[in-house]
Amino acid sequence: MAHYKRNAAADRDALFGGGGGGGKGSSSKKPSSSRPRPTPSSTTTTRPTPSSYSSSAPANYSSNSGNSVRERLEQKRRERGGGGGITSTLSGTAKLAKMKEAEEYRIKAKKAMSRGVFSSPDPIAAGNYYRRAAEAYKQCGENRLERLHRIASGDCQMGQNAYATAASEYTRAAELAACSDETVPRKRQECHKLHTDAANAWRQIGENGRAGESMVNAAFGLLIGTEDNDEGRTLKQMDRKALKAIEAAVESHVPDPLNRYAKFRAIGPSAYVDPNADPNDADAKARMMELARQNLVTTSYVHETIFKAVYKLAQHGEYPSALYAIGAASATLEADNFATISLSRAYCAETVLTLAMGDVVAADKYFLEVHLQKTSYLSSRECKLAEDLIRAVKTMDAEALEEARTSDTSNRSALSNLHPCLRELVMNLRTSGTARAGGGAGGGVKKAPATKPSAPAKPAARSARSTQAAPAMKPKPVAVEDERPPPNNAVPVDELDGDDLQHALDSNFAEMDELMGDMGLNSDDEGEAEAGTDGAGAVASGGYEEGEDLDDDDIDLR
Repeated sequence: MAHYKRNAAADRDALFGGGGGGGKGSSSKKPSSSRPRPTPSSTTTTRPTPSSYSSSAPANYSSNSGNSVRERLEQKRRERGGGGGITSTLSGTAKLAKMKEAEEYRIKAKKAMSRGVFSSPDPIAAGNYYRRAAEAYKQCGENRLERLHRIASGDCQMGQNAYATAASEYTRAAELAACSDETVPRKRQECHKLHTDAANAWRQIGENGRAGESMVNAAFGLLIGTEDNDEGRTLKQMDRKALKAIEAAVESHVPDPLNRYAKFRAIGPSAYVDPNADPNDADAKARMMELARQNLVTTSYVHETIFKAVYKLAQHGEYPSALYAIGAASATLEADNFATISLSRAYCAETVLTLAMGDVVAADKYFLEVHLQKTSYLSSRECKLAEDLIRAVKTMDAEALEEARTSDTSNRSALSNLHPCLRELVMNLRTSGTARAGGGAGGGVKKAPATKPSAPAKPAARSARSTQAAPAMKPKPVAVEDERPPPNNAVPVDELDGDDLQHALDSNFAEMDELMGDMGLNSDDEGEAEAGTDGAGAVASGGYEEGEDLDDDDIDLR
C-alpha cells in the first residue's frame, strides 16, 4: 500500500510538477506526509472538552476572522464611499499632484475631441480621458468637477453607442448631485435630468428593468428637500410632478391593462390606451393586452423597485397611488407563477392600503376573489393578519381591531415583516373608516323660507293650513321647520326681521285659530266622522281638547 502511494505521488509530481525538484525529492518528502497526522500538541495536549472547545476555540476564531473581514469591508466601503457620498480625500502636496494629473487628462480629452486637417474627433478616447479625470477629482474631493466630467464622459459614450457605460456615468453624476452643495431646486433638476438620461441609455439596449429603476430614482429626485433625513418624516405634501413621474415609472414596469388597481392612478392616462379606439371593440382590447404582456418587466428583483415607490407614496399619504403601485408589484410576482413570501406581503399591503382608504368592501372583495385563490397564501401569517383586520373593520369591533394589531398576539411576525410606513398605517386604522364630506342636510333649511309671512288674508291662511296639515299625514323634517320661524341666516335682506317678524307671525297664527274655530275644527260637538276626515288638521292645529278620547286606551300622553 505504501509502495502504491509513493508511485501515485511520483506520477502526480511528474504530471503537474513537484514542489522541490524531481521524483526523488517528492518521494523523499512523501513518507512524511504518509505518516499519521500529528496532534496539535503545541496548542492542546489532550482532547478538549465540549465546554472548553465551545468557549475558547470558536470564540477566538470568530473574533479574529470576523474582525478581519469586517475591517476589510469597512476599508472597501471607505475607498468606494458609502451611499454615493464623497470618499476620503487627499490633502497637501498629494492633492495638488492629483489635481494636476486630472487637468492633464482633461486637456487630452479636449484634444481628442478637436478636429484637425488629418484627424477627426475620437469620442471613445475622450470619454476614457474624461472618466480618468473624474476619478482623479474624486480622490481630491471635488464634487462639482467630478460631476461635470462624469456627464462629459457619459455624453461621449452615448455618441459611440456605449449605452451601459454612459448610464453608469449618468447615475454616478446624479448621486453626486444629490449630495452636492447646490440649492434644493437645482438638486432636483439635476437629479431628475441625469437619472432620466440614464433610463434612456438603459432602454437603448433593452434593459427595461434598469431603465425603470432609473425612472423611479428620477422621480425621487423631485422629492429632495421634502423629508427629514434624520428621522425619516415627511415635511411636505408630494408634488404633483413627482407623483406623475412615479406613476409613469410604475407603468414602465407593469402596463396598466395588467394592473387590477389601474383605476386608482391619480395623474396621467395610460400609454397603452388609445383614446380614439372603440371601447367595445374586442380585437382592439386583445391587441392592447398582447402589447402589455410583451412589455411586462419580469427580471429578477424588479418588484423591489416597485416596493420603493409604494413606500414613498405611503409615507406622503398618497394611498390611492400607493395601491396602484402595489397592484403592479403583485402583477410582476404573479407572472412568475411562483408562490413566494414577497407575494404574500404584497397581498397584505393591498389589504392595509385599501382599509386605510376606508373601503372595507373592496378590501373584502379582493381578499376573497384574488388573494385566497393562491393556496400558499392561506397558510401564511400575512393572510391571518389581513383577515383579522378586515373582520374587525367590517364588524366595527374596536377590541378585535386592537387585538389584531397588537404585537403580543399571533400577528406579531406578520407585523414585524411589514415596512415601517405600512405598520404605522395598521396602527392608525379605525373601525369607522374615513369621514365623508357632509352634504344634503341643508336641504330642509333652504326650503323653510317658502312659507313667508305675509299680510293677513284668507287665501294665505288657507295655504298655511294646508302646509300644516301635511306633516300629520307624512311627517317630514321640512314640514316641522315650516311651523317654526325661519332662522335669521336663511331670511333674505328685504324680509322682515326682529319684532316686526314676530308680530306678523303672531297675527297669522291668531287668524288661523279664528278660521279653525269658524269651521268647527275645535268644537266639542264634532263626531268620529269629522275626526276621521279632518282629524289630521285638528291634531296639527291643536283642535282636540285634553279630555277627549283619541284612542281606545285612555292614556294621558302628557
